[in-house]
Amino acid sequence: MTATYAHVAELAGWLNLSEAGILRLAGSDRLRFLQGQTTNDLRLLQPDRGLYTAFCTPTGHLLSDGYVLEADDGFLLVLPPETWGDIADRLSKAIILDDVVVLPLQEELSLLSVQGGSASDLLEEIGIAPPPALPLAHHTHLWQKAEIRIISNDRTGFGGFDLLVPYTILEELQTALVASACLPIDAALATVLRYEAGVPQAGVDWNERTLAAELHEAFVQSHISYTKGCYVGQEVLMRIHARGHTNRRWTPLRVAGTTPPPRGTPLSAPDRPDAGWITGAVISPALDGAVLAWGFLRNEYLAPGTTLQVGTEPPMLATVLPGAPRPARWLAF
Repeated sequence: MTATYAHVAELAGWLNLSEAGILRLAGSDRLRFLQGQTTNDLRLLQPDRGLYTAFCTPTGHLLSDGYVLEADDGFLLVLPPETWGDIADRLSKAIILDDVVVLPLQEELSLLSVQGGSASDLLEEIGIAPPPALPLAHHTHLWQKAEIRIISNDRTGFGGFDLLVPYTILEELQTALVASACLPIDAALATVLRYEAGVPQAGVDWNERTLAAELHEAFVQSHISYTKGCYVGQEVLMRIHARGHTNRRWTPLRVAGTTPPPRGTPLSAPDRPDAGWITGAVISPALDGAVLAWGFLRNEYLAPGTTLQVGTEPPMLATVLPGAPRPARWLAF
């Protein structure tokens, strides 16, 4: 049995994110080293509050998003499944004379995320104290004689928590969740929830040709610092910031009809055939069953209410939305 949309909205469900990357950075130079590799200002880290961040190429193109926690005399870096291997390799190769060690923790820890309107109450019901509902607030909790780290991380717009769980108790924890009516969320529902919340996915909604500043404003504000100083890609991102805009941006649209257009479908305007393209689309309960799509649009067409033609057969119309239908209070990876 898997969770339904209504079940997550009212109660909670859990996402199996065991393929995500979990890296530990230790050593006396870890702050200076990681500060030069990643887009956010790690000097703002607190012992109980993490930071979202991203990794870029020297040209400002996005390699990964993720988040950083200060824990166990080091940093924990949580990265998407699609990117963590490349980032681990990049970090390892960048260490020259630095006192830094990069340790993958995938064989020890799994990432499981409890999401939903009652996620906090449900965790308490099974004996796990959640941290405050603040972006990346986190603490550890002893459960069944094993230490779980609970991180406040809204991946759906309904609120929720990531749990870094030792594999020794993972199955027991999943059983306890199901017994408390917290059901697994399958891939199809996870995609609906993600798009309604406005959370982009590596390899689907962006790739190595995407500038970090081309994702929507909430992502830019939570992941990129323009005041921290030098890091890989900083020069290009600062130039974009000074200019005030990119040439395109990842944007939500409401599509007429009942069939979600496929990924890569072009979007056109009366004065421009290449106004943008769609990265993904779903049937959205938050839009009363209408089709919700996300895609990259040129700046000229970003104003809410702008109508574009979707390059399907027959063609459909799409209207630019002012934002995600049910925005996450903060942004996943």
